[in-house]
Amino acid sequence: MDWEVIINAYPEDAAGIEKARQIYSAVVEAVQKLEVPGIDCTLPVENIATLIPSAELADICKGVWKEVLGKDPDVDIEQALGAFVSGGSIPEPEQGAEDLLPMFLRPVVSSYLRRVREKNKELVSSPQGQGKCPFCGMYPRLCFDSESSRDLHCLMCGQEWRFQRVKCPFCGNSDHTTLGYFEVESVEGIRVYFCSECKHYIKIIDTKTRLAHDAETEDILSLALDVAAQEEGYL
Repeated sequence: MDWEVIINAYPEDAAGIEKARQIYSAVVEAVQKLEVPGIDCTLPVENIATLIPSAELADICKGVWKEVLGKDPDVDIEQALGAFVSGGSIPEPEQGAEDLLPMFLRPVVSSYLRRVREKNKELVSSPQGQGKCPFCGMYPRLCFDSESSRDLHCLMCGQEWRFQRVKCPFCGNSDHTTLGYFEVESVEGIRVYFCSECKHYIKIIDTKTRLAHDAETEDILSLALDVAAQEEGYL
């Protein structure tokens, strides 16, 4: 994550971004100290929760919360982690702290899953061609286009894999008449590709015209495209 680039892109939010950086760095550093398991098969997305040591990760979040914010969280972090990985309803913290919880949940889960993936790289032997992440089963939010390839990127575990250019990763639709794209003037070198069949979208970083950063940074730099896509009714 290139925090300086993010701050330069959103100078009006510099204080909040700096707080997010403190949380992110402290959480990732703590996760690096945990033992991660060896596994003998990839897990579908509905079973990711079986890999997550919720109690240990919740302790990390609570410790960083107190360190950075100067108080204990007023929400059940372990319950929130369970909801986050399963797609359930995340409990709401006290008023005024609604944006804080995701700053803890996403980095603590993703940094842990990245370590699991790095330890079990041999499990992804032939990742090309599928829409879901071949390691953790999550759908991608963005991908990178070059002269020769299109590579999807999983923001949850960090896996990258090759994919067809004219195909929806969400439903497999390859009819070019129902696939399209649009751009947002304020964000150069990134397009929203959408599928009219399933109403999903993905952000495409064009590395031929854009000096691309890491996927996490690019995802944040292109938030305006998420807003535009969702306003158009895409998921």
